[in-house]
Amino acid sequence: MKKNYTVGGQAVIEGVMMRGKEGVATAVRTPKGDIEVDIKKVSSIRDKNKILNLPFIRGFISLIESLITGIETLNYSSSFLDEEEEESRFEKLLDKWFKENSGKVVTGILLTVSFIISMFIFVFIPTAFASLFKKIGLGNMWLNIIEGVFRVGIFITYIYLISKMEDINRLFQYHGAEHKTIFCYELEQELTVENVRKQGRLHPRCGTNFLFLVMIVSIVLFSITGWNSLGERLLYRILLLPVVSGITFEIIKWLGRSESILSQALAYPGIKLQLLTTREPDDSQLEVAIASLKAAEGIKEPEKTIGELLSVGNQVLKTVNIPSYILDAQLLLSKVLGVDKLYLLTRREETVDIIKEKEFMELIEFRKNKMPIKYILGKVEFMGLELEIKEGVLIPRPDTEILVESILDHIDNKGYKKICDLCTGSGAIGISLAYYNSSTNVDCMDISDVSEEMVWKNIHKFGLWQRVKFIKSDLLDEAIKENYKYDVLVSNPPYIKTRDIEELMEDVKLFEPHLALDGGEDGLDFYRTIALQSKSILNNDGIIAFEIGHDQGEEVSGILKENGYKEIKILKDLAGLHRVVIAKNN
Repeated sequence: MKKNYTVGGQAVIEGVMMRGKEGVATAVRTPKGDIEVDIKKVSSIRDKNKILNLPFIRGFISLIESLITGIETLNYSSSFLDEEEEESRFEKLLDKWFKENSGKVVTGILLTVSFIISMFIFVFIPTAFASLFKKIGLGNMWLNIIEGVFRVGIFITYIYLISKMEDINRLFQYHGAEHKTIFCYELEQELTVENVRKQGRLHPRCGTNFLFLVMIVSIVLFSITGWNSLGERLLYRILLLPVVSGITFEIIKWLGRSESILSQALAYPGIKLQLLTTREPDDSQLEVAIASLKAAEGIKEPEKTIGELLSVGNQVLKTVNIPSYILDAQLLLSKVLGVDKLYLLTRREETVDIIKEKEFMELIEFRKNKMPIKYILGKVEFMGLELEIKEGVLIPRPDTEILVESILDHIDNKGYKKICDLCTGSGAIGISLAYYNSSTNVDCMDISDVSEEMVWKNIHKFGLWQRVKFIKSDLLDEAIKENYKYDVLVSNPPYIKTRDIEELMEDVKLFEPHLALDGGEDGLDFYRTIALQSKSILNNDGIIAFEIGHDQGEEVSGILKENGYKEIKILKDLAGLHRVVIAKNN
């Protein structure tokens, strides 16, 4: 059985305003995709004066207060769209003249202008039009009916035309979301997107109903005022507005309570008119409406347990076919709570506050969209070190550890001191070499600004600033220019063929930098350039070492041979595939 509630609402720009027992709550979807909720305690002058609560009088007072609140919430919601725009000269003047009251002044101006425009369109024009029929001898009743019908026609035409605008269409979608959410609440169902989506979008207490009934009531009421001069008729219509709105308010309240045949008949035209003023909302708009209603009614979200959150995260990631969905959910919740996986597994009944839950679900959404888990966590384990990384640098792979281990062996055997890690990315190779051999000095080179940021972070994280530095360079251009010399040049350059980029897994293709992946038409562009440039910066008896694609061993060896390198060796990974090529300079 439907329960009677007094919750009301209004669609605003990219959001919904709801009025409930806790106040007026306005929820807005920001350009960044977040939901911002603002709630205000709004008192009515009716609370201070019992006379203003009398039937019919309260309707007019409520109308004025609703208009004021509506304009204020529209101003609030629009602020998210133009928050980065510079204030206009007019806005600056208002701030200067009225200071903290400038918002109220703007509301007053908008309310006045809206009233004048509405009176012109919906009162003056219909009255003037109906006056044309007086010349053919029609009586007052017919003239009032013609005026009313014409006014309704203007209203419907106006709604139809503005609904063709994209922004208004979205506003009407939020209008639909508002109605569906209120229906769900009135039926005492849990306010979830699934439950709200099932509800109808046409509501008997809608403002569209109110406006339509205002026009019908005005036809009846204005018919007793006679049909004198145009000015007199306009004056009567203005003076009778409080009466019209008061009567309509009582009718609307009755329609919300009654399920009689009469009430359904009276509500029917206005409800059908909502087919023009509402649209089916999407799930993100329903989320906004739900957030608004919950805030307005003071509905607190029950805190979920660690176990419940892990189950939710697992389900979300599983539906998009992420193989490691269980581990990923654990890692993301561990990050949010600042605990390890063991803690999660042994404290599954512990509750998590709403803010932490929101953070967790935001990270789950990133992973759902195939962002690599290591980018979300902001760290990756490589050579036993926990390196800082972020989107914009290549994620170090375990296969690359073979390259680092082989270089460490050469350093130990040959006593190499000066090393260049070219195309360094996060600095994984160079920092690992310096960390595990304290006699080395490493220059990490890359052209990327993000690489520079991450390398310096990792340098300081492991206390290597005295022996490791970052040099911004397009390949070896800076080293050649400054005449740097090195014992070892190590590099994991881009080596994927351009045509193969689109065949990569989604998390690699969509998120990892193509600058660090695309090796040109045959995948060998960077090997050719680096092999050629390296002759200028490598010491005699120095070595060059590359990570390579599994099928590039012979080709990269050939490039090094063409550039005069000797003792060329191909090393394999644990799968038995070519992974590293090492050669000696002269």
